[in-house]
Amino acid sequence: MQKAVLFTTALMSTCALAMAADQNDKQRSGTGNPMWPASLKWDCNTAAKIICERDGRCTTTEDHADFILDYDDNIVEFGVGRIRIKRHYQQTVQDSPLQQEVKVELADNRVLWLTAVDASRTYSEAWVGAMSELKGGVVLMESEGVYCTPKKSEK
Repeated sequence: MQKAVLFTTALMSTCALAMAADQNDKQRSGTGNPMWPASLKWDCNTAAKIICERDGRCTTTEDHADFILDYDDNIVEFGVGRIRIKRHYQQTVQDSPLQQEVKVELADNRVLWLTAVDASRTYSEAWVGAMSELKGGVVLMESEGVYCTPKKSEK
């Protein structure tokens, strides 16, 4: 009898986890990317870079760089080259004042987190956030503030 109860409990727990994971995937992919209505190409700029080292020290450097977030070609164009977007999705965090976040994972293991400046997108189409890269040497992490606006079409 105890084995049957344990088996039933384990089976129910497994099914509940599978349904929850499936629901999370539907929430992620079902609504699309909230940045797309404004543009598939975005002009982005970085601000200061925070570099944290293994000894616990973190330093800030002025590092202003431009890049283009191009969902149409599934790449990010940096001054030194193009990096493929591995995946991107919308995420909504429960009880967060931020309406929607977009996570963009790059092929070189950098991660770009963006959220709309104006949740209703009535007054601004800009998105802000950070680009982070975890490392494994003396430097453990680099993070930069990011500001993106829809790319103006070139005429």
